[in-house]
Amino acid sequence: MIRIGYQGIEGANAEQASRDLVEKVGLQDVEYVPLVDSANVIRALTAHEIDYGVCAIYNSVAGMVLETVAATNGVELYIKADTTLNIHHCLFKKNPDIPDEKLTQVASHILAIKQCEEHLRELYPYLEQIEAEDTGKAARDLAEGNLPDDCAVLCRKNAGELFGLTLVNENIEDFPDNRTHFCLFQLKPDRHEVPDFSLSS
Repeated sequence: MIRIGYQGIEGANAEQASRDLVEKVGLQDVEYVPLVDSANVIRALTAHEIDYGVCAIYNSVAGMVLETVAATNGVELYIKADTTLNIHHCLFKKNPDIPDEKLTQVASHILAIKQCEEHLRELYPYLEQIEAEDTGKAARDLAEGNLPDDCAVLCRKNAGELFGLTLVNENIEDFPDNRTHFCLFQLKPDRHEVPDFSLSS
C-alpha cells in the first residue's frame, strides 16, 4: 500500500489536494495519513514512514507557505506532481444555540485568517483571532471541546459538516479567486523518470 502523508487532518484543503494528486498521477491502493503540519510531513517522508508527502507551497493571497519553506529547507525533495485548489473558507460555530454576537474568538490556520482578513474585520470585528495548526483540526477541536464554546472556526465547508458544527457564514475569503498550490513530494525520482525540478537548500 502507498502511504500519502498530508498537511492537516480530515477535512483540510491538503486532504482534497492529496486525493486530486493521487488521481492525477494514477496511484493505486493508497492510504491517506493526516500529519497536521508540513514539518511532520517532511519528517515522516525522510524517515520513510510515508511514500509521498503533500504540502501547500503558495497561496495567491497570502504568498509563500512559510511552514513548508522551513520544513523543506536543506532537504532534497522531488516534486512528482502539483495541483492548485480554489480555496473557500466558511465560519462555523459549535451549535445553533449560541448567538453569533456572543462569539468572542475565531480559530484557524494563520493563512486562512489572512485570506479572510477584510471580511473578518468588516463582519466580525469583535472576534479575537486565534492561530491553530490546521483548519480541519480547529473544526475538530471545537467539536470535541478543546476550544471554548464561544469560539468560531474558519475551515472548509466539508470539515465543519464532518465534525457536526453549525454554519454561520459561507465563502468569506476576501477574494473569490483565492487559490493554493500544493505539491506531491518524494525523496527520489521514480526509475527512468527525470523530475521537472527539485527543492534543496
